[in-house]
Amino acid sequence: MQDQAKANKAIVGGYIEEIWNRGLTERFADFFAADYEEAVYSPANAEGHCAMVAVQKRIMPDAVWSIERMTAEGDGVMCELTLRGTHQAAFKGVEPSGNPIRVRAYRSFVLKDGKIVRHCALLDTAELLKQMRGQQAA
Repeated sequence: MQDQAKANKAIVGGYIEEIWNRGLTERFADFFAADYEEAVYSPANAEGHCAMVAVQKRIMPDAVWSIERMTAEGDGVMCELTLRGTHQAAFKGVEPSGNPIRVRAYRSFVLKDGKIVRHCALLDTAELLKQMRGQQAA
C-alpha cells in the first residue's frame, strides 16, 4: 500500500514538472489514461488540458509550479501548489503588467495502473487577476 502511494506521488510529481513546468504536452499520454475524467478544463479531455498549459505558457512563460504538500492514500493523490511567474501577456482582459505572480492551487488525482484516470484542480483565479492588475497579494 505504501509503495503504491509512493509510486502515485512520483507520477503526479512527474506530471507537474514535465507538463506544467516544462510545457512538454506531447508527454501527456505518459501520465494520463486515454479515457481519463477531466473536471476542470474544456473540452474535458487532453486537448482542453493541454490548451490550458499553452495559455499559462503564453501569459507567464517563466511560470513554475512548486509542490508545497502532496499526500497519497489508496488510489488518490492531493497536491497543494504555488504558481510563480511574471505576467507577460493579456489574460481575461488584463493587459500584460510585468507583475510578479504568486498564487495557490490545489489538484486532486485518482490513478489506476500507473496512469491518472481522474483530475480536478482549483486555482485562486481572483488572486491571480488581482496580482496581474498590480494589487497587493493577500
